[in-house]
Amino acid sequence: MRAHKNILVSVLGSTPQILTETLWYLNVKMGIDISNVIVITTSYGKRLICDGDEKTGMPSLLNEVLEKFCDEFGLNIKLDVRNIKVIVDDKGNELEDIRDSHQNEIAADFITREIRNIINKHGSNATIHCSVAGGRKTMSVYAALAMTLVGRKQDKLYHVLVSPPEIEGNPAFFYKPKTPYRIKIKDGREISTDEIEITLAEIPFLRLGEKYGNIFPSEISYVELVKRIQSYVNFEKPAVTGYDDEKIEIIGENRKFKESLRRLEKYAKNDKVKTILLIGETGTGKELFAKYFHKIGSRKDKDFIAVNCSAIPESLIDTELFGSVRGAYTGAVDKKGIFEEYDGGVVFLDEINRTSLGFQAKLLRFIEQGEIRRVGEARVKKVDVRLIIGLNQEPNEWYNSREVLADFYNRITRHQVRIPPLRERKDDIPALVEYFLKKYSLKYSKNITGVSEEVMKVLQNYDWHMGNVRELEGVIDNMIATADENEQILTRLPEYFEEELRAKKKYTEEIIREISGGEINLTLKELEKIYIEYQLQQNNGNITRTAEKLGLKRSTLQSKMKNLNIVPKNKR
Repeated sequence: MRAHKNILVSVLGSTPQILTETLWYLNVKMGIDISNVIVITTSYGKRLICDGDEKTGMPSLLNEVLEKFCDEFGLNIKLDVRNIKVIVDDKGNELEDIRDSHQNEIAADFITREIRNIINKHGSNATIHCSVAGGRKTMSVYAALAMTLVGRKQDKLYHVLVSPPEIEGNPAFFYKPKTPYRIKIKDGREISTDEIEITLAEIPFLRLGEKYGNIFPSEISYVELVKRIQSYVNFEKPAVTGYDDEKIEIIGENRKFKESLRRLEKYAKNDKVKTILLIGETGTGKELFAKYFHKIGSRKDKDFIAVNCSAIPESLIDTELFGSVRGAYTGAVDKKGIFEEYDGGVVFLDEINRTSLGFQAKLLRFIEQGEIRRVGEARVKKVDVRLIIGLNQEPNEWYNSREVLADFYNRITRHQVRIPPLRERKDDIPALVEYFLKKYSLKYSKNITGVSEEVMKVLQNYDWHMGNVRELEGVIDNMIATADENEQILTRLPEYFEEELRAKKKYTEEIIREISGGEINLTLKELEKIYIEYQLQQNNGNITRTAEKLGLKRSTLQSKMKNLNIVPKNKR
C-alpha cells in the first residue's frame, strides 16, 4: 500500500511569501509534513518565485529562501520548476497578470482543471492542502471555488493571514525563523519577526464535487460547472424532451462543441431572431440541436416539427410546407401546409441544399414577410414561425455550386451555428461511447460495461467521415448486438468497420506510393514535401491554386515551401 501524501497547492500572484508562510504553519504549528508542492500562478508570479525582483529586493524563493527554510527546520521539501503551473489561455499563451473578465474566466478554468488533475492523479492516497491569500484576490476566489466544486472530505482549504497587515508582501519576510531578526515596515518602523503572526485559517467548503459527481465530467470548465449548478436542480446531465417525448441528451464537453451550444442558446432565447442556420455534416446532431433550441427557447410551449427536405419529392415540397386548395392540380385537396399548421411554433428544415431555386425564392418571401400562399390560391396569409434551417455542407461550397439564390443565401446565413464534426471533437468520444454502451446494452438486455483499450484507441483515431456521431453509434450498436451473452468488455470491432479500416489504409498507401515514386516508409517532413510538390505539379506551379487545394493560406504555403526547399516548376 502506498504511503499517504500531503500535497500543498499554493495559488499566488505577486506575493510568493504565501508559499513559505503556509509551509511554516503546516509544519511548525500543525505538524503536517508536505511531500509535494505545486504552485499555480501568472508568468509574473513565476518570475518572482524563480528570480526574485532586484528593484524591491525580493530574493529568489526557489533558489534561496526555500533552501534556507528547509535547512533551518530540517525539512526535505523540493519545489521543481515543472511544478510551477503558469496560467495559459486557449492558444497556450501565458498570462502575465489577471486584469479583465476574460482573463478571470481563463484563470478560473485553469485553476479548476489543475486542482482536478492533482486530485485525479493522486486519488485517495493524498490530501490536498490548498492555500490562498492576498495578492491577486480574484485568483484566490477561483481557487476556493475550484475546491468547492471538485474537492473531497480529506482535502483542506486555507486562507493565509499575516499581521500586522503592513508586513504582507515585504521582501524581507517569508516565515518566522527560529532566531528572530528585525524588519523595517512601510511606515518606517522596525519590528521583530517575533511580533509577526501567521494564521492559516481553514475555510469550510461544500465539496459539491463529492456529493454531485455526476455533473462534474473530467474536462468540464469552471464556467460550465457553475452554470450546471445554477441551472440543473436535479444535477443530471443536460437533457431536453423532444417533440416525440424521446429523451434527448446533449453529450460533449469539447470546447468548440460547447461554444456552438452556447451560441444556439443565445439565439433560442431571443425571439426576435426568427431564422437560424445550423451547419453540420451528416450525423453531427443538427436535429438534436434543433430540438434543444425549441425546448429552451421562447416557444418551448408551442409545437415543433422536423422536415427533411430531401425526403419530400420536389413536386410536393411546396404543398407540404405552404398547403394547397382543391383543384390546384389533379388530386389536390384543401390542406394546411406545415407553416400554417405550426403557426406560433418552431419548424426545422433539414438539408436545405437539396431544394430548388424556385422553392428558395418562395421560402425567402416567407422569411422576409412571414407570408404564405397555398398552392392554387391567390389569398396571402400571415403566419409566425421560428425557422431552423439545416445545411450539411460548407456554405461557401453550396454558394459556389450555383444551386442557391444569392439573396436567399445572404438572408439565411446571418445567424448561424456550426456543429463541429466528430473528428474535431475526439475528446468527446469516450463519453459518447459510454452513453451508447448503456443505451444498447439496455436495448439488447446485455451487461456490457466497456470497450478494450485497443478498441477505444481505434475509435479515437478514426476520422468518422461517413456519419460522425451517428456512425459511431452504429458501430457500438453492432458490437453489442453481436456480443456474446457473457461478454462485458467489447474487444471486437464490426467486420464491415475493419474492412473500411483496411481499405482506407490500402488507399492511403497507394496514394503515398503514387506521389513518392513507390516509397512508403517516409518521415512526416519527407511526406509533406513530396505531397506539396505533387500538388504544385498538378496545378502547374500555381501557388494560389495549390494553397486552396491544400486548405492553406498562400503565405503559409510559401513559408512551408521555403522551409522544405521547394521550388515550383511549371508543367511542360
